[in-house]
Amino acid sequence: MISFKQGESIVKDINLTIEGLDVHYYELGNNTKPTIVCLHGLGNSGAVFSELAEYLEDDFHILSFDNPGHGRTAPFVNENGYLFSNIAKWYNNVFQQVLKAPFYILGHSWGADIALHYAKMYPEKIKGIILLDGGYTFPDFQEDMTFSKVYDGWNDYMENSSVFDTWHDVIGEYKQYTERWNEKIEQMVQTLFNKKEKYELINSKFTVLSIIKAFFKESFTATYPYIKSPLILIHATLPEDLNNARRTGINKLKQHIENVTIVSMEETGHMVHWDNPKKVANEIHNWVSKC
Repeated sequence: MISFKQGESIVKDINLTIEGLDVHYYELGNNTKPTIVCLHGLGNSGAVFSELAEYLEDDFHILSFDNPGHGRTAPFVNENGYLFSNIAKWYNNVFQQVLKAPFYILGHSWGADIALHYAKMYPEKIKGIILLDGGYTFPDFQEDMTFSKVYDGWNDYMENSSVFDTWHDVIGEYKQYTERWNEKIEQMVQTLFNKKEKYELINSKFTVLSIIKAFFKESFTATYPYIKSPLILIHATLPEDLNNARRTGINKLKQHIENVTIVSMEETGHMVHWDNPKKVANEIHNWVSKC
């Protein structure tokens, strides 16, 4: 375990081995306060919640994991390891070793789907679910997102666009994913790459395509009837052409989950926690206080 200072925060940088797999996560905040487990999206790392965590650390104990095949957590060897039901079981073994239940679980994008499947399988361990623009539209309610289109698109990206000649090229790419940019976001992006002769994404094509298959094999909608804890969805409003999918997903959430809160985050894209971390944190604080 290594501790380092991030602004005014003391962050523990923790590595361990579970089931023969190297696992890495960040820990910060007050361990006498309620725990929030953070799970990131596809192609990201546990570090992408750094700025959000700064607004939460006084009132929460935060554990932010590098998901398998991302950051400094080793990849699964078998494709089926990335099925949501299997990754939830794997995470349950991890959580049993590093924290006490019950806890809040926060997921962005792919991480939101993991959070939902975990909550379905282990409802007694969850105090509440925080979805950051995930687990409610893709792929079920985005009609143009067929399996072949998504799979082929990601395959092409990993083959032809996942290696960058310069850091300037990396920044140019990732600035497209957020409505704001600063040094902290740039530091988060650094955790997504290995620097060899060029800058290469840490997550492999095998990992990415295995995850894409999982999205189409195990739908997030199948979890909704089993969610017993309070849930908050904090969702993006950009691009506007996803509004129909958003409405459909939100209606489905409300139909199946009794205690659900919906927050529409104005002027934010998919990386809501980058675009407005302070407001996202405020919404989480307010919601937890009412749970």
